[in-house]
Amino acid sequence: MKKLLSLIAILSFCVSLGMAQTVETATAKKTTAKVKKETSKAKETAANAKKEAAKAKSDAKKEATAAAKKEAAKAKADAKKEATVKTKAATDATAKVKKEVVTTKTEAKVTTAAAGAKLKKDGTPDKRFAKTAPAASDVKLKKDGTPDKRFSATAAKEKVEAPVKETKTAVTTAKKQTTTAVTTAANKDYKPTIDRTLKGPNAEVVYTGPRGGKYYINKNGNKTYIKKEAE
Repeated sequence: MKKLLSLIAILSFCVSLGMAQTVETATAKKTTAKVKKETSKAKETAANAKKEAAKAKSDAKKEATAAAKKEAAKAKADAKKEATVKTKAATDATAKVKKEVVTTKTEAKVTTAAAGAKLKKDGTPDKRFAKTAPAASDVKLKKDGTPDKRFSATAAKEKVEAPVKETKTAVTTAKKQTTTAVTTAANKDYKPTIDRTLKGPNAEVVYTGPRGGKYYINKNGNKTYIKKEAE
């Protein structure tokens, strides 16, 4: 009887222990499943956050690119407009100078014609007629009343050459004014390039000017040109 009771007690204990282990295992599995679910949810949240950050970064980059393109287009349009204005000014100046040259030539023709000199089609004196005899009023006479050859040729030559000299001077001046206007306009539109093969005395950046000269900006903000020997 005692053995039977002992056996029943042992069986009861084994059954209780097995049930306890089963409950504990189920609880552990449930806990593990819960942890996995939370971990998965956390990973999903992190992925969404990363996706949102990437989208925000892409949108910011697109906006920055669009703004930069807009500013570049505006700067290009302004530069083109300014260049057009400068070109028009240079063209107007050239046209004005040409008009003055034509006017000067016309006046020279009239003056030369009045002086009795023959002109070519381009307005210059025709040397074939340069030795035309001077007017009687311009002839210098000796005491005996005969023409003084020392003055007759000289007076006629001076009278003929005077308007020619004036015309040449006017044309030369007009050409200089045209060249100066065009050069000034070209210098204003010129953008200096950097010469990376040279450096200033204090490692300043060296630029190439519109006529090929090399210079750098000194500490006072002025241009200092480099002599060719230093290159």
